Amino acid sequence: MTNLDHYTKEKKTIDIYKASKLAVILFIVSLILFGLPFYFLWHPDILFSWYRIMIFTMLFIVGIVLHELIHGLFFGLFAEGGFGSVKFGVLWEYLTPYCHCNEPLRLRHYMIGAVMPAILIGVIPAIASLFNGSLMLLVLGVIFISAAAGDFMVMWVLRKESMESLVQDHPIEPGCFIYRNDEAVI
Repeated sequence: MTNLDHYTKEKKTIDIYKASKLAVILFIVSLILFGLPFYFLWHPDILFSWYRIMIFTMLFIVGIVLHELIHGLFFGLFAEGGFGSVKFGVLWEYLTPYCHCNEPLRLRHYMIGAVMPAILIGVIPAIASLFNGSLMLLVLGVIFISAAAGDFMVMWVLRKESMESLVQDHPIEPGCFIYRNDEAVI
């Protein structure tokens, strides 16, 4: 475990309600960015059936779990304590699942872990839908880009921090603690 004696700790949390508003904005922007080209490329027939709704619902639930597992995978890869430092849970007050790393990570590692779900189950499926014409893949990609709104907000809060800093998830609030190395400041 990293010795934090020469680090200054600061709490950096986000407003979950602002994250919800950002999620709506990301949904609209992603839908325009990926949906318009999709429409002109594929001229989709939007047919709803119980079968498609059930498949979509199952994929949506799997995607929610995958989002947190992807965070956990990358945090576990970078944590000194490995996957034993990663915990999962739900903030029941907000009905928000989370992945929590119990130890500080280098800022760049934390950022990678934070952005990977948006890329892997958001951006990549949305781009893939442009090539294969899958409307379901497009919609799921757009949803999971917007589902990363909280992750994007935390990354935004950390954007000006030094790469020498360490970041640790806040154990009960949406956000983190930043540890700035006092010895690195001259």
